Amino acid sequence: METKTYYTLDDTLPFAPIHPGEMLLDELQARRLSQRKFAELIGCSYSFLNEIIKGKRSITTETALKIEAATGIKAYIWVRLQAAYNMQTAKADRKLNDLLAQIRQAAALL
Repeated sequence: METKTYYTLDDTLPFAPIHPGEMLLDELQARRLSQRKFAELIGCSYSFLNEIIKGKRSITTETALKIEAATGIKAYIWVRLQAAYNMQTAKADRKLNDLLAQIRQAAALL
């Protein structure tokens, strides 16, 4: 007998998670703002902002609030985008998935 697998929306992931820095870059380009000008506007260094845009640094709550002040895009959106990216990245981690499977198996025996 064939077993059917059902998926929920939480089980579906994009091919590669999209870092919110990539979305910030799109926003800056749409506003014709350079990274240097925006970094100056929100009070951070160019290298700090560039690391966010390249996906090497996370958008913190404080940074999200600064982005909101400069763009009008609510800080919670940036924080949620970062959390979603972090979750997708973690779900794709094979070692973490192996550990989670062990934890689930041990918890099922309790």
